Amino acid sequence: MTYLRCTVGRWNIDLDSDKGQAVFRLIDDEGLRVFRSQPGFVRYRLMVADAATTIAVAEWESEELGKRGAQRYREWLGSSGIAGKLSLETFDGPVVVAS
Repeated sequence: MTYLRCTVGRWNIDLDSDKGQAVFRLIDDEGLRVFRSQPGFVRYRLMVADAATTIAVAEWESEELGKRGAQRYREWLGSSGIAGKLSLETFDGPVVVAS
């Protein structure tokens, strides 16, 4: 059974702006590299809900690996400067149904 982390991001920048698009490019390049380098990483998805809200879903092989990998990603968010642009609320748990 895999482990899922869903994170709602509340941004203090307009995600439709050039600055918002630059953040997405950084996540698509460096952020995904951080995820992919972590043991147990399965997949990551990021969606824009509105001009100030994103929802991210990260799947891991186990809770232990997921928590370690998520911590490493949050460290990257801080070092990249992205963490100062948003607040995060995360929900997590085992996947009980998948297709």
